[in-house]
Amino acid sequence: QETPDSVVEPSFRGSYTESEPTCMMHHQRPKKMVAFEGALTGRRFLGCPVSQDEGVNCGVVEWVDGPWPEILQRCLGRIWDMYHEQNLSRVKDKQAHEKEVGKLKKGIEFLSNNYS
Repeated sequence: QETPDSVVEPSFRGSYTESEPTCMMHHQRPKKMVAFEGALTGRRFLGCPVSQDEGVNCGVVEWVDGPWPEILQRCLGRIWDMYHEQNLSRVKDKQAHEKEVGKLKKGIEFLSNNYS
C-alpha cells in the first residue's frame, strides 16, 4: 500500500523484534510513522525506510492501528476537506489581492508619468 502523507512519530515506542516485518524491496527494518492525511490521520504504521528522494519507497509495510470507526473516518475526511477549502480560499484571495495591487501600481505609474 502506498505511503500516506505522514510524519515520524517520536512517541511511537517499542523495540523491534525478529518477527517484525521488513520492507519487501529493501529488506530493511521499517520506520515507525503516523499518517497525517484524510481519514487515515493518526493511524500508526511501519513504513519503508527509503525516502522517495533516495529511491523507490515500498509504502506501508504494516499498519499498527486498525481502521478508525466509520464515523471518525467521515469526520476526519470532512475536517481535511474544510482545511483544503480554506487554503484554496486564501490562495484565491492572495491572487485577487496581487491583481489589485498590480492595477494600483499601473495607475500610480500612469499618474506619475502624466504629472511629470
